[in-house]
Amino acid sequence: MGSSVNIWKLCLFQRKHFSVSQYNILPSRLLGTSTSNFATEKVETEISPVDDALEDLRKPELSEQEILQKRFKARLPERIYRKHILKEPVPIESKYDYQRYRLRGYYARFGQESKLNPGICWPTREEMLETMKYDEIFEPSLQERIQNVESKILEEEKRKKEVEDEVDKNMANLDKWISDYYAKIERKEKKTEELKQQRERLVEEISEYLGYDIDPRDPRFKEAVEQRDKEKKKAMKLKKQQESYDKMIEKLRKIAESK
Repeated sequence: MGSSVNIWKLCLFQRKHFSVSQYNILPSRLLGTSTSNFATEKVETEISPVDDALEDLRKPELSEQEILQKRFKARLPERIYRKHILKEPVPIESKYDYQRYRLRGYYARFGQESKLNPGICWPTREEMLETMKYDEIFEPSLQERIQNVESKILEEEKRKKEVEDEVDKNMANLDKWISDYYAKIERKEKKTEELKQQRERLVEEISEYLGYDIDPRDPRFKEAVEQRDKEKKKAMKLKKQQESYDKMIEKLRKIAESK
Protein backbone atom coordinates (compact mmCIF):
# COMPACT_ATOMS: atom_id res chain seq x y z
CA MET A 1 0.00 0.00 0.00
CA GLY A 2 1.56 3.25 -1.16
CA SER A 3 -0.53 5.68 0.86
CA SER A 4 -2.63 5.90 3.96
CA VAL A 5 -5.95 4.10 3.93
CA ASN A 6 -8.78 5.87 5.77
CA ILE A 7 -11.52 3.53 6.92
CA TRP A 8 -14.61 5.07 8.45
CA LYS A 9 -16.67 2.83 10.66
CA LEU A 10 -19.92 3.58 12.43
CA CYS A 11 -19.42 2.09 15.86
CA LEU A 12 -22.14 3.50 18.02
CA PHE A 13 -25.69 4.85 17.49
CA GLN A 14 -27.40 6.57 20.37
CA ARG A 15 -30.64 8.54 20.66
CA LYS A 16 -30.37 12.01 19.07
CA HIS A 17 -26.56 11.78 18.73
CA PHE A 18 -23.96 9.53 17.16
CA SER A 19 -20.24 8.71 17.45
CA VAL A 20 -17.79 8.30 14.62
CA SER A 21 -14.53 6.32 15.01
CA GLN A 22 -11.71 7.04 12.63
CA TYR A 23 -8.86 4.65 12.26
CA ASN A 24 -5.67 5.78 10.59
CA ILE A 25 -3.73 2.72 9.45
CA LEU A 26 -0.14 3.35 8.45
CA PRO A 27 1.62 1.06 6.01
CA SER A 28 3.92 -1.56 7.60
CA ARG A 29 6.85 -0.69 5.36
CA LEU A 30 7.08 2.82 6.79
CA LEU A 31 6.54 1.80 10.41
CA GLY A 32 8.55 -1.42 10.31
CA THR A 33 6.04 -3.24 12.49
CA SER A 34 3.56 -6.03 12.01
CA THR A 35 -0.12 -5.64 11.41
CA SER A 36 -0.91 -6.22 15.07
CA ASN A 37 1.16 -3.17 16.03
CA PHE A 38 -0.60 -0.71 13.69
CA ALA A 39 -1.11 2.64 15.31
CA THR A 40 -4.73 3.58 15.63
CA GLU A 41 -6.30 6.90 16.40
CA LYS A 42 -9.93 7.23 17.47
CA VAL A 43 -11.80 10.49 17.27
CA GLU A 44 -15.30 10.79 18.59
CA THR A 45 -17.58 13.70 17.75
CA GLU A 46 -21.07 14.23 19.08
CA ILE A 47 -23.90 16.50 17.72
CA SER A 48 -26.59 17.51 20.17
CA PRO A 49 -30.32 18.25 19.34
CA VAL A 50 -29.77 21.95 20.14
CA ASP A 51 -27.09 22.15 17.47
CA ASP A 52 -29.49 20.55 14.99
CA ALA A 53 -32.18 23.16 15.74
CA LEU A 54 -29.67 26.02 15.48
CA GLU A 55 -28.44 24.64 12.16
CA ASP A 56 -32.01 24.65 10.83
CA LEU A 57 -32.50 28.25 11.96
CA ARG A 58 -29.32 29.31 10.21
CA LYS A 59 -30.70 28.18 6.83
CA PRO A 60 -31.81 31.22 4.78
CA GLU A 61 -35.57 31.58 4.11
CA LEU A 62 -36.87 31.14 0.56
CA SER A 63 -37.70 34.24 -1.42
CA GLU A 64 -41.13 34.85 -2.94
CA GLN A 65 -39.78 33.99 -6.38
CA GLU A 66 -38.34 30.69 -5.12
CA ILE A 67 -41.64 29.82 -3.42
CA LEU A 68 -43.55 30.51 -6.65
CA GLN A 69 -41.05 28.42 -8.57
CA LYS A 70 -41.57 25.47 -6.20
CA ARG A 71 -45.34 25.82 -6.48
CA PHE A 72 -45.19 25.85 -10.27
CA LYS A 73 -46.45 22.45 -11.46
CA ALA A 74 -47.71 23.31 -14.97
CA ARG A 75 -44.40 22.53 -16.66
CA LEU A 76 -45.21 25.18 -19.29
CA PRO A 77 -42.61 27.34 -20.96
CA GLU A 78 -42.08 30.58 -19.08
CA ARG A 79 -43.36 32.74 -21.97
CA ILE A 80 -46.63 30.82 -22.32
CA TYR A 81 -47.10 30.64 -18.54
CA ARG A 82 -46.69 34.38 -18.10
CA LYS A 83 -48.92 35.24 -21.05
CA HIS A 84 -51.85 32.86 -20.51
CA ILE A 85 -51.75 32.04 -16.79
CA LEU A 86 -50.36 35.14 -15.12
CA LYS A 87 -51.87 37.44 -17.81
CA GLU A 88 -48.64 39.41 -18.05
CA PRO A 89 -47.27 41.07 -21.21
CA VAL A 90 -44.27 39.25 -22.61
CA PRO A 91 -41.61 40.70 -24.89
CA ILE A 92 -42.08 40.24 -28.61
CA GLU A 93 -39.32 37.95 -29.84
CA SER A 94 -40.33 35.94 -32.90
CA LYS A 95 -40.95 37.29 -36.39
CA TYR A 96 -44.38 35.73 -36.29
CA ASP A 97 -45.43 38.10 -33.48
CA TYR A 98 -44.62 41.20 -35.58
CA GLN A 99 -47.58 40.64 -37.89
CA ARG A 100 -50.00 43.55 -37.76
CA TYR A 101 -53.08 41.60 -36.67
CA ARG A 102 -51.11 39.95 -33.84
CA LEU A 103 -49.74 43.30 -32.68
CA ARG A 104 -53.30 44.67 -32.62
CA GLY A 105 -54.48 41.73 -30.57
CA TYR A 106 -51.49 42.14 -28.25
CA TYR A 107 -52.34 45.81 -27.65
CA ALA A 108 -56.05 45.04 -27.25
CA ARG A 109 -55.19 42.50 -24.56
CA PHE A 110 -52.57 44.32 -22.51
CA GLY A 111 -53.17 47.97 -23.41
CA GLN A 112 -50.44 50.43 -22.42
CA GLU A 113 -48.54 47.68 -20.59
CA SER A 114 -47.66 46.24 -23.99
CA LYS A 115 -45.59 49.42 -24.69
CA LEU A 116 -46.85 49.50 -28.28
CA ASN A 117 -47.97 52.48 -30.32
CA PRO A 118 -51.80 52.60 -30.36
CA GLY A 119 -51.62 53.72 -33.98
CA ILE A 120 -51.10 50.14 -35.10
CA CYS A 121 -54.78 49.51 -34.33
CA TRP A 122 -55.87 51.89 -37.11
CA PRO A 123 -56.03 50.61 -40.70
CA THR A 124 -53.52 51.87 -43.20
CA ARG A 125 -54.44 53.92 -46.26
CA GLU A 126 -54.16 50.87 -48.50
CA GLU A 127 -56.45 48.87 -46.18
CA MET A 128 -59.00 51.71 -46.15
CA LEU A 129 -59.02 51.93 -49.96
CA GLU A 130 -59.37 48.16 -50.25
CA THR A 131 -62.27 48.16 -47.77
CA MET A 132 -64.01 50.99 -49.61
CA LYS A 133 -63.62 49.20 -52.93
CA TYR A 134 -64.96 45.98 -51.44
CA ASP A 135 -67.98 47.81 -49.99
CA GLU A 136 -68.73 49.46 -53.35
CA ILE A 137 -68.78 46.09 -55.11
CA PHE A 138 -70.29 43.67 -52.61
CA GLU A 139 -72.08 45.77 -49.98
CA PRO A 140 -75.29 47.83 -50.49
CA SER A 141 -75.10 51.59 -50.38
CA LEU A 142 -76.26 53.70 -47.45
CA GLN A 143 -79.53 54.62 -49.17
CA GLU A 144 -80.26 50.96 -49.90
CA ARG A 145 -79.59 50.04 -46.29
CA ILE A 146 -81.93 52.79 -45.08
CA GLN A 147 -84.63 51.57 -47.47
CA ASN A 148 -84.15 48.00 -46.27
CA VAL A 149 -84.54 49.07 -42.66
CA GLU A 150 -87.65 51.11 -43.44
CA SER A 151 -89.19 48.23 -45.39
CA LYS A 152 -88.52 45.85 -42.48
CA ILE A 153 -90.18 48.31 -40.09
CA LEU A 154 -93.23 48.56 -42.37
CA GLU A 155 -93.46 44.79 -42.68
CA GLU A 156 -93.25 44.40 -38.91
CA GLU A 157 -95.98 47.00 -38.38
CA LYS A 158 -98.16 45.30 -41.02
CA ARG A 159 -97.71 41.92 -39.40
CA LYS A 160 -98.50 43.40 -35.99
CA LYS A 161 -101.67 45.03 -37.41
CA GLU A 162 -102.78 41.71 -38.93
CA VAL A 163 -102.29 39.95 -35.60
CA GLU A 164 -104.28 42.62 -33.76
CA ASP A 165 -107.12 42.41 -36.33
CA GLU A 166 -107.18 38.63 -35.98
CA VAL A 167 -107.38 38.95 -32.20
CA ASP A 168 -110.26 41.46 -32.45
CA LYS A 169 -112.13 39.19 -34.85
CA ASN A 170 -111.68 36.19 -32.58
CA MET A 171 -112.82 38.17 -29.54
CA ALA A 172 -115.99 39.16 -31.43
CA ASN A 173 -116.75 35.49 -32.13
CA LEU A 174 -115.83 34.34 -28.64
CA ASP A 175 -119.43 34.24 -27.30
CA LYS A 176 -120.63 32.31 -30.34
CA TRP A 177 -117.80 29.80 -30.01
CA ILE A 178 -118.53 29.29 -26.33
CA SER A 179 -122.23 28.65 -27.02
CA ASP A 180 -121.34 26.25 -29.87
CA TYR A 181 -118.98 24.41 -27.54
CA TYR A 182 -121.64 23.88 -24.88
CA ALA A 183 -124.19 22.91 -27.58
CA LYS A 184 -121.76 20.31 -28.89
CA ILE A 185 -121.29 18.91 -25.40
CA GLU A 186 -125.06 18.79 -24.93
CA ARG A 187 -125.56 16.95 -28.24
CA LYS A 188 -122.88 14.48 -27.28
CA GLU A 189 -124.47 13.82 -23.91
CA LYS A 190 -127.88 13.45 -25.55
CA LYS A 191 -126.53 10.96 -28.05
CA THR A 192 -124.86 9.01 -25.26
CA GLU A 193 -128.13 8.89 -23.36
CA GLU A 194 -130.00 7.69 -26.46
CA LEU A 195 -127.48 4.91 -27.01
CA LYS A 196 -127.82 3.89 -23.38
CA GLN A 197 -131.61 3.75 -23.63
CA GLN A 198 -131.38 1.86 -26.92
CA ARG A 199 -129.15 -0.71 -25.31
CA GLU A 200 -131.48 -1.07 -22.36
CA ARG A 201 -134.42 -1.63 -24.75
CA LEU A 202 -132.36 -4.21 -26.63
CA VAL A 203 -131.61 -6.05 -23.41
CA GLU A 204 -135.32 -6.04 -22.53
CA GLU A 205 -136.30 -7.27 -26.01
CA ILE A 206 -133.74 -10.09 -25.93
CA SER A 207 -134.80 -11.07 -22.43
CA GLU A 208 -138.42 -11.15 -23.62
CA TYR A 209 -137.40 -13.07 -26.75
CA LEU A 210 -135.53 -15.71 -24.72
CA GLY A 211 -138.02 -15.76 -21.87
CA TYR A 212 -135.50 -15.06 -19.13
CA ASP A 213 -133.11 -12.28 -18.04
CA ILE A 214 -129.67 -12.37 -19.59
CA ASP A 215 -126.47 -10.43 -19.09
CA PRO A 216 -125.37 -8.40 -22.15
CA ARG A 217 -121.83 -9.74 -21.58
CA ASP A 218 -123.05 -13.31 -21.99
CA PRO A 219 -122.03 -14.85 -25.38
CA ARG A 220 -125.59 -16.16 -25.74
CA PHE A 221 -126.81 -12.56 -25.80
CA LYS A 222 -124.97 -11.90 -29.03
CA GLU A 223 -126.25 -15.14 -30.56
CA ALA A 224 -129.80 -14.23 -29.56
CA VAL A 225 -129.46 -10.78 -31.14
CA GLU A 226 -128.24 -12.31 -34.40
CA GLN A 227 -131.06 -14.87 -34.39
CA ARG A 228 -133.67 -12.19 -33.72
CA ASP A 229 -132.26 -9.98 -36.52
CA LYS A 230 -132.45 -12.89 -38.94
CA GLU A 231 -136.07 -13.51 -37.98
CA LYS A 232 -136.87 -9.82 -38.37
CA LYS A 233 -135.31 -9.74 -41.81
CA LYS A 234 -137.22 -12.85 -42.80
CA ALA A 235 -140.46 -11.36 -41.52
CA MET A 236 -139.81 -8.09 -43.39
CA LYS A 237 -139.14 -10.05 -46.56
CA LEU A 238 -142.36 -12.00 -46.21
CA LYS A 239 -144.24 -8.81 -45.51
CA LYS A 240 -142.91 -7.18 -48.67
CA GLN A 241 -143.80 -10.26 -50.69
CA GLN A 242 -147.34 -10.22 -49.27
CA GLU A 243 -147.74 -6.55 -50.05
CA SER A 244 -146.56 -7.14 -53.65
CA TYR A 245 -148.99 -10.03 -53.97
CA ASP A 246 -151.86 -7.94 -52.62
CA LYS A 247 -151.04 -5.10 -55.01
CA MET A 248 -151.02 -7.50 -57.96
CA ILE A 249 -154.38 -9.01 -56.93
CA GLU A 250 -155.89 -5.55 -56.56
CA LYS A 251 -154.62 -4.58 -59.99
CA LEU A 252 -156.08 -7.69 -61.61
CA ARG A 253 -159.43 -7.07 -59.87
CA LYS A 254 -159.61 -3.56 -61.23
CA ILE A 255 -158.86 -4.80 -64.75
CA ALA A 256 -161.61 -7.41 -64.48
CA GLU A 257 -164.13 -4.86 -63.25
CA SER A 258 -163.34 -2.48 -66.08
CA LYS A 259 -164.31 -5.12 -68.65
